[in-house]
Amino acid sequence: MALSELLPFCVIGLYFLGAIFYSVGSAMRNENLKRLALGAAGIGYALQSIDLAQMLSTLDISQCLASGKFLFTLLGWGILSVFLILWWRLGLRFLAVVALPLALVFSAAADASIGVQAKLPPMLTGLFFFLHIGTLLASMALLAMAFGAGIAFINLEKRIKTKSGLKKFQKDMPSLDTFDRVNHMVSIIGFPLYTLGLASGYVWAWLSAKRVFSMDPKEILALVVLLLYAYLFHQRVALGWRGRKPALMVILVFLLTVVSMVGINFLVPSTFHGFKP
Repeated sequence: MALSELLPFCVIGLYFLGAIFYSVGSAMRNENLKRLALGAAGIGYALQSIDLAQMLSTLDISQCLASGKFLFTLLGWGILSVFLILWWRLGLRFLAVVALPLALVFSAAADASIGVQAKLPPMLTGLFFFLHIGTLLASMALLAMAFGAGIAFINLEKRIKTKSGLKKFQKDMPSLDTFDRVNHMVSIIGFPLYTLGLASGYVWAWLSAKRVFSMDPKEILALVVLLLYAYLFHQRVALGWRGRKPALMVILVFLLTVVSMVGINFLVPSTFHGFKP
């Protein structure tokens, strides 16, 4: 088996071990298991970086854009990249409990989507990658971490308000304010990225197909996500929205982006954005 074929299996195996060990380590408050989990995930992340570099070196941009395997791999890699930044900047190691399973799911989806392709017009593929696909995947990776922080915030707040007591692993969790900061950061950074990605897609559609909006299911849902994201951004920045409501909103926005950017692409292949085997 060639190295390029072996790497994805190694990545999936390492992410699986990382997700299991970190979950068990959190439940048992076992630091050794957590360190082992993060070590396995770190090796998997390095191997996935090599796998991405190999795909970029052997395929041109248009081939990468049309490959379901490449896009899923990039999304899994992006989620772990955002997690590493949040861990480094905010000390949010706890988000590994969300980042590792999501990286595992998208890496496994990448392997399952080998041979799945989309048809793309030949023009503007390089620019399209950086301004459309790159920004949308980056915003989705940010939302994934805010999704985890939002779930943790709601669960922790409920236990505090009801005085039901914290479970063992929850005693090691950051404060509610820290989780809220993650939500705020995603709103400030993620919304402009998502807006840029969507706007560049419309420009690309007009230049390549002389159309801007075609009532495609993905385009309709993407606009719904944009409106909800804009509302979250406005409430956060202009009105100082904090707490449970933005946590719930960011969970909803993330789930809708998964349906929009993943579900429709692969489950509704007849659409303009559909991927086909």
